[in-house]
Amino acid sequence: MTDAMSESKKKCRQYSVEYFKFGFIPSLSDKQLPMCLLCNKVLGNDAMKPSKLQDHLRRCHPDKTDKDLKYFQTLKDKLQKRPTLDRMLATYPDKTDKDLKYFQTLKDKLQKRPTLDRMLATYSKIRKTAYYRREVNIAGR
Repeated sequence: MTDAMSESKKKCRQYSVEYFKFGFIPSLSDKQLPMCLLCNKVLGNDAMKPSKLQDHLRRCHPDKTDKDLKYFQTLKDKLQKRPTLDRMLATYPDKTDKDLKYFQTLKDKLQKRPTLDRMLATYSKIRKTAYYRREVNIAGR
């Protein structure tokens, strides 16, 4: 019974402004998770400790460990000002249902992270296509 209670009371850390000095902001998709401004990697809730965020900065971006808050603020501003699909759609003059559906599908595909299954499936399709074309070329000679 205590195991079930401890699982339900699992601590979910919240993003703190203090993490900004390590180059982390709240994730764009989930505000409770930290996202590295340098590599745009979203870390899990277990990494929501200053020591782990500092470790990420030191390990993955050793040349940026001595940067000040102004540097990270500049990166954050650039990230917020970059063109996004939503902003481009807002300025798209002739929005038809077909166009909006196409852009929404494209947006959904872009937001999906590549998984090993998807990469293997894609690789398999490419390999089969290349093999089929080679067979056709041999038979056509």
